[in-house]
Amino acid sequence: MRSLLVLASCLLAAGSAAAQDSPGMLKILTFNLRYITPGDTGTHTWIARRDIVADVIKKEDPDLFGVQEGLRPMLDDLDARLPGYAEIGCGREDGMTQGEASAIFVRTDRFTIQDAGNFWLSDTPDVVNTKSWGNRVVRICTWARLLDRKTGKELHYFNTHMDHESQLARDNGMALILKRIEARVPAGPFLLTGDFNADEDNAVHEVIRTNKLAPFDVWKTLHPDTPAAESGTFHDFKAVNDGGRIDYIYASNDFTGIESAILHDSKEGVYPSDHFPVRATLKYK
Repeated sequence: MRSLLVLASCLLAAGSAAAQDSPGMLKILTFNLRYITPGDTGTHTWIARRDIVADVIKKEDPDLFGVQEGLRPMLDDLDARLPGYAEIGCGREDGMTQGEASAIFVRTDRFTIQDAGNFWLSDTPDVVNTKSWGNRVVRICTWARLLDRKTGKELHYFNTHMDHESQLARDNGMALILKRIEARVPAGPFLLTGDFNADEDNAVHEVIRTNKLAPFDVWKTLHPDTPAAESGTFHDFKAVNDGGRIDYIYASNDFTGIESAILHDSKEGVYPSDHFPVRATLKYK
């Protein structure tokens, strides 16, 4: 009986791996990188962490991933370490290279980038470096329209970093993002990832839930009973699990969530960021 159980377990594991490699599967990652700042010293510096960041991404091998707090030197480091991905995005301060980016990385062996752009979370979203709703920090959203050559499907991907202080900025910023998603052409599958700077009971999620598109929180859908003390994504380099779940992967109802995890990778006690990245595997319906 034991050998039969072991065999069944092996077959299930093999089936799961095969399913993730099937054309209808899509692996996503969202990763707040922790920006370069003089206050970070020793193992917290970007120089100490950048190879670990790249190693985590290589291990996960996502089809698409979004980053937050990506300064230009950091993105250059990732570009050099992650061949096979195309980077989409810009610095929020000048629409080019200055300031943090909420960049998207796309596997070039799977996707054709059909269109892409950026907009600012403000009353004048197409004006660079603008803010409107009490936020001291400029916020941005990067998006891409992609052709998935494995499936022939088109999908849109939006990635953002919401304000850490102003609830009005979070609510209005999310409403703007959803308005842009509603206006996408063609309509169809979409993904929304980012650091929302908001726990799961924050009002910004009600803005999402009450939208007519009603995308779903992939991790929460698959882990509805995991307590907050075990589901934190912000840990401030302290490796705690109860620091607040503020990093999210939302998906349109064109997808089914297959699995999702909060990743706690480290190397010799060094963590790649002050956030844990979040992974999800989705399947086209």
